[in-house]
Amino acid sequence: MKNNKVGKSGLRVGHIGLGTLTWGRDTEYEDAARMTQTLLDYGGNLIDVSPLYGEGLAVGVLGKILAGGTPRSDLVISVHLGLTVKNNHVIHDASRSGLLTSLDNLLEDLGTDHVDIVSLAAPTADVPLRELIDTLASMVNAGKARYIGLANHPAWEIARISQYLSDMHLPELTSINVDYSLLNRAIDDDVVAVAQAFELGIIAQSPLAGGVLTGKYRNTIPATSRAATEHLSATVSRYLDADSRRLVEAVVKAADGLGRTPSDVSLAWLLHRPHVASVLLGARTAAQFDQLLATNLDPLPQQVSDVLDEVTA
Repeated sequence: MKNNKVGKSGLRVGHIGLGTLTWGRDTEYEDAARMTQTLLDYGGNLIDVSPLYGEGLAVGVLGKILAGGTPRSDLVISVHLGLTVKNNHVIHDASRSGLLTSLDNLLEDLGTDHVDIVSLAAPTADVPLRELIDTLASMVNAGKARYIGLANHPAWEIARISQYLSDMHLPELTSINVDYSLLNRAIDDDVVAVAQAFELGIIAQSPLAGGVLTGKYRNTIPATSRAATEHLSATVSRYLDADSRRLVEAVVKAADGLGRTPSDVSLAWLLHRPHVASVLLGARTAAQFDQLLATNLDPLPQQVSDVLDEVTA
């Protein structure tokens, strides 16, 4: 597996990372443990987790994997703070107290003394900018986190926070977690420009558009798929419109011409976009993850890449 620097930092991650959105609810411990080992076997290291994932169960699953003998030093653990689940409700709390308490609880559940990247999970208008930034910086200064990231933030706020950290000579922003795929190129116009300007690494979420770019939804919705699951269908349904179906057909045609799979073509295209350090694959089963990691991800011929750029722009 290719090893990439995250932005201008010294942090290096495998170009394929492991997402944990379904862990604890749709993905059993055995599959999660096997996926983690498969990631390591392929030379990967990045695992992305949040107190929100798996309806609050994902962190505990990763903690059990670490307690079961997976070396902490082999992993780069990226966490999202500011959103949690309590009594089946999503709680947004990005206050200093909320963030620090959430990190301490997360570290206890993981059985470790630090995470590698701590990211603010979503924008907030309820907490002053200085409080947010000082809190994130204090996590690095206390040794509880190594790097600071943002997730799901607009370009203007990424720029504002990055500039503030730099001006105040605080630990700098390193990474941006954002949905990015051939079916979702919304960040091309602004977030990518900010990443280039501040030398930030992009960690692409939902790189296969909820599985739509695998081609499995071309003719029907499989009974065992995410789209057929009430609590996950929203991650897929927005990519099942007529325009998305047309774009998927273009990807399938390109894959057929190259003798590759639609997943391979989609991921290869994404991994050669500017500043993309890693793509997060949130497979629900170990078998799915095995299949995805077996793709070669070689660079696409320039002509094919240009055509995909044009039809999905």
